[in-house]
Amino acid sequence: MSNINIRLEGVDKLKLNLSSEKYRVKANNIVRKNAANLQDKIKTNMSQVYTGHWEGKRFVKPTGATSRSVNIQITDGGLTAKVGPHTKYAPYLEFGTRFMSKRPAIIPALQTITPLFLQDLKELIDK
Repeated sequence: MSNINIRLEGVDKLKLNLSSEKYRVKANNIVRKNAANLQDKIKTNMSQVYTGHWEGKRFVKPTGATSRSVNIQITDGGLTAKVGPHTKYAPYLEFGTRFMSKRPAIIPALQTITPLFLQDLKELIDK
């Protein structure tokens, strides 16, 4: 799946604060908390939009494999989180194909969690 990245620019004050161990630990906690919230929101969305499909005359229930494959990878000393599914067909579900309509679960979750993440970072900067 192609990556969806959030890159923050113009955060000199945040970078300065991260030179302090106290702020680095707080930033790591913010990243972990928001990554976990994103993972939960993605899985919730998937349970609502992945409701099964028709194969010929037979209805096929979802297996839950894509939802179970959503995991979190924390890197960059705790300052980077990668959250997402790892089934080969996850992009087809998110973006659709010429044979099936899209069933977005990841982008809506990201749109919900991003403002909360940015607010947490703003509070860290303003301290």
